[in-house]
Amino acid sequence: MSISTAESNNSWWDSVMQSFTDQWWVFVVTLGVVLVMMFIVNILTKGRLFKFRTIIKVAINCILGFVVLFAINFVGGLFTGGTWAFTPKWFSWIIIGLFGLLGLIFLIVSCFVWPGVLVVA
Repeated sequence: MSISTAESNNSWWDSVMQSFTDQWWVFVVTLGVVLVMMFIVNILTKGRLFKFRTIIKVAINCILGFVVLFAINFVGGLFTGGTWAFTPKWFSWIIIGLFGLLGLIFLIVSCFVWPGVLVVA
C-alpha cells in the first residue's frame, strides 16, 4: 500500500490526532512564554502586580482552553468524518495563551465575523 493510499484512508480520529499534534507545540511554547513573563513581572514587582496564585489560575485557564479546543476538534471530526478542524493561526495562540477560555470563545466568534483572519476552520 502506498503512502498516498494510506493517507486517503485515514479515519476521522487520525485527522483529529493530526490536528492535535500540529497544535500542541505551539500551545506549549505560548503557555511557557506567558508564564515566564508573568513570573518575571512577579519577581520584579515583588508580587504586587501578579500573585503566584494568579499565575496558577492563568495556567489552568489556558490548559482548559486547549482542552476545549481539542474537544471542539474531536466533535467536529466526529460529525464531519475528519474533514473539519478548528485551527488557530500561530499568532492566535497568543490570545488563547493570555485569555484561555475567553480567548477561545473570541476566536470562535471571529470565525463568523472575520472568516480566515484569526483561525482556519
